[in-house]
Amino acid sequence: MKNNRLSIGQMAELNHTTLATLRLYDENGLLKPVNVDPTNGYRIYDVLQSTAFHIIQYNKELSLSLKEIKEVLDRSDFDFLSAAYQRKLVDLDKELKEILWKKTEIEKILLWMDYFRHLPPAGTFTMAYIPKSYVYAEPAARDYFQEDFGSVVYDLSHMEGALRQKGARGIYPYDAFLSMKLDDFEAGHYRTEQLGVNLPKEEAAKLHAEVWPSNMSACVYLDDFTQAADYLDQLRAYCEKQHCTPTGDVTCQIIGIIDKKDFRKTSEILRLQVPVEPSENPHQ
Repeated sequence: MKNNRLSIGQMAELNHTTLATLRLYDENGLLKPVNVDPTNGYRIYDVLQSTAFHIIQYNKELSLSLKEIKEVLDRSDFDFLSAAYQRKLVDLDKELKEILWKKTEIEKILLWMDYFRHLPPAGTFTMAYIPKSYVYAEPAARDYFQEDFGSVVYDLSHMEGALRQKGARGIYPYDAFLSMKLDDFEAGHYRTEQLGVNLPKEEAAKLHAEVWPSNMSACVYLDDFTQAADYLDQLRAYCEKQHCTPTGDVTCQIIGIIDKKDFRKTSEILRLQVPVEPSENPHQ
């Protein structure tokens, strides 16, 4: 090194960068050499320009674009620099929020996958704790129990699209339900009351969601929607056998609508559930 002068190769080596990077910074006006040999075009740098180079690299790590960095360097104004960083903070807050949302959704999907792969076989009756949930529901457009499952998928897809247009996120057709009035269940008149979706808690206020409290429910799993009426009969009998009294509306919870062996195909996995309490006189 002579008189603090460095060739482009020496400048690159000193700062652990490439010739291409230094040429790019020169061409874009971020870091121009102190001299260019007119006979051969060789770029000559001052060693003190390493500081400017590190400023550029540091701001790149902070996600400023080369255009933004050049503007900061051209203006050399602290007020302008402060405003640029404030804008970047706003952008980063948005990016962070989006990243955290995606992380949460992926974690939810992984939990659902684990649950889905370990479901009991169709025809299994059980008592289960059902946690509190946030739901968006609309009056049933048709009596789904008198139609095939395609009608459910059709109307759920329409509902999901409408909610997305309102800005709702994290809503999926495999986390949805049909509901039936308790009176209809007890009378054996299986009519759909509502069609709805379960919501993430953060979306609940936005959509004026209902809050369904936690409960203990009598449940049965099935994989054929056309057999729902038969299983509802059996669920009512199961409640009697377990000496428990239904206390709320019946829900047909959609757990999955994907074929375990071919993800391009649908295969409904459902759970019929009704909240219950022990009978006061179970032996009478």
